[in-house]
Amino acid sequence: MPGDDSTAAADTLPEFIFGPLSTAAGRVRQARLQCTGLRHVVNRVVLAPAPGEAVVIRVQVGPELAVTAVELRYSIDPGLDPAADGSSADRAPAEGVRCLAMTRSRLRWDDLAWGYLEEWTASIPGQPTGTAVSYAITATTSDGDRLGCPFLDQERLRRSVLAPEELDLDALSRRPPEPGPRTYAYVVGRRPIPDWLREAVIYQIFVDRFAPDPGTCFRDPGDLAGFFGGSLRGVIARLDHLQALGVTCLWLTPIFPSPSHHGYDPVDPGAVEPRLGTQADWDALVAAARARGMRLLLDYVVNHVSSEHPRFRAAQADAADPAGAWFRFREHPHDYDCFFDVPGQPELRSDHPEVRAYFLEHARFWLTRGCDGFRLDYAANVSHAFWSLFREGTRATRADAVTLGEITQPPDVMRSYTGRMDGCLDFRLLELLRGFFAHRSLSASAFEHALEQHLSYFGADLVLPSFLDNHDMNRFLWVVGGDRRRLRLAALCQFTLPQPPILYYGTEVGLSQRAGVGRLEEARLPMLWGEDQDADLLAFFQELIAFRHAHPALRSEPRQAWLLDDSRGLLGVRCGAVAVVMNNAEQPATVEFPTAWGGAEPVLLTAPAEPIAAVAGTLTLAPWAGAALRLSPGSPSPPAAGPPVPSVDHPADG
Repeated sequence: MPGDDSTAAADTLPEFIFGPLSTAAGRVRQARLQCTGLRHVVNRVVLAPAPGEAVVIRVQVGPELAVTAVELRYSIDPGLDPAADGSSADRAPAEGVRCLAMTRSRLRWDDLAWGYLEEWTASIPGQPTGTAVSYAITATTSDGDRLGCPFLDQERLRRSVLAPEELDLDALSRRPPEPGPRTYAYVVGRRPIPDWLREAVIYQIFVDRFAPDPGTCFRDPGDLAGFFGGSLRGVIARLDHLQALGVTCLWLTPIFPSPSHHGYDPVDPGAVEPRLGTQADWDALVAAARARGMRLLLDYVVNHVSSEHPRFRAAQADAADPAGAWFRFREHPHDYDCFFDVPGQPELRSDHPEVRAYFLEHARFWLTRGCDGFRLDYAANVSHAFWSLFREGTRATRADAVTLGEITQPPDVMRSYTGRMDGCLDFRLLELLRGFFAHRSLSASAFEHALEQHLSYFGADLVLPSFLDNHDMNRFLWVVGGDRRRLRLAALCQFTLPQPPILYYGTEVGLSQRAGVGRLEEARLPMLWGEDQDADLLAFFQELIAFRHAHPALRSEPRQAWLLDDSRGLLGVRCGAVAVVMNNAEQPATVEFPTAWGGAEPVLLTAPAEPIAAVAGTLTLAPWAGAALRLSPGSPSPPAAGPPVPSVDHPADG
């Protein structure tokens, strides 16, 4: 997500997981924003519809708009843009673009809007599998104006139009509309998610901070935003460390030419940043990783580019240059939309046909050179249409290529990427893991109940990789005051959950921070090597990852809680013949196993040096300690400690 070098208050940024949604006031403001304008809620479209299945499209109209008609235009021809001329009342759509009159199907009162919300609907007929359906929506008001959907762009309003404490709906209604309707899209049918992703253990490498060229040391640039000298050759030289750790997939932060240490402001997504190496170095890394059974994910940025990008320079130099259509200039040449208001990172019109083709072309290039897929930066600010077509295009190049989106939005929005991506990084789970293990703001029963709900909410067609921290927040070890017992305990929980885990570089050897995150770079210190590493912690992570690989039941068997003790901070869960018990408290605790198990052998301990003792039918856990247990063959499952798992109802699917 944010790659800039901006600062923020250290007491607010570390848990800045959902941006404005991280506070109650922000959530109320967001809910009010969602009641304004002309709005198509993409996550209320059938997700990856089956062949022949009709798709109901819904549009919400806020109380400040007097709409008399709404039109839906759609096309199944990838060369036709249904949004073209969609806001012009005197021009018919292009041949091959169909028009549907939407009808007002629902009217409801909303207290936050303090007015009536209208819903207009139309149904796009079912199509054959593999069909890419694109569509656009326009509305006509009582005074004859044509409004493209979205009218009042929600994302831009959230980030730049209003101060956090303000929400003047009258002012919003007077703002000019976006130029024309947005193009939306979906693809019929569901491509299977590659099995390798479901089984992966992913390791995130911040390339500039991981390892310098062999025989050299990290530089000291004098500032954390400087270049420390990590390189692709350095990664190659440390693959033995990663292989011994047991990881199967490496996620590299952007390796493309960029003026910054982080690379999230690319100048050319088709080349390698010279500071990091060459194309030959990339090829060598691919070969070396393949020889060790590892796959490679590249961090890919579509939302914005560097202000040094040739297309932006051309657009800024000449208002008439065609490159200007790639960007959103408010007042040429120096006032334009940019990522988190950082002028060095101008945002793109990602749905412009040239922009879409540009990024797909470069993605395909990397897939042909050994990349196995992409972690998609700040993906929620790029349209669902883009990602639908991007996934189809990349899969046409590599059938086992994957796409993982950074979606820092609530679960209903995350779920809307089903069929458009293979997975989303699980920020909601991050919030739960930190709430229970780091901040202790959740009891054992509250944590387990929220976790069960979360795992039940998503179907099998979206992978949700888990993580304890990343490059945009305080490291978990820093949050718990350097207490490695609590890190091990949280990792035990994370690595025994069904979804693929992500390990942020250095976590396995005790890398932390020198200060709390006021600048994001505090969580991006150089990797520890040699005697600076915590050898005991590294051995634990090696054992933990090996345990996950050896027990596929963790990914496939139903997860059931058998112990919930809020007063003592105890949580126990079971998957098939594996049970896990965790003592998330500062006092030791003795746990009794269900007698029906007949026996439970501890096979993985988070704190082997602590007094953890197993006797007949019981296990004594030290403070902040946990254990994984192998059960006797045929041991029946005990009665569930929580409520039964409900069926998951998604009425928004139509």
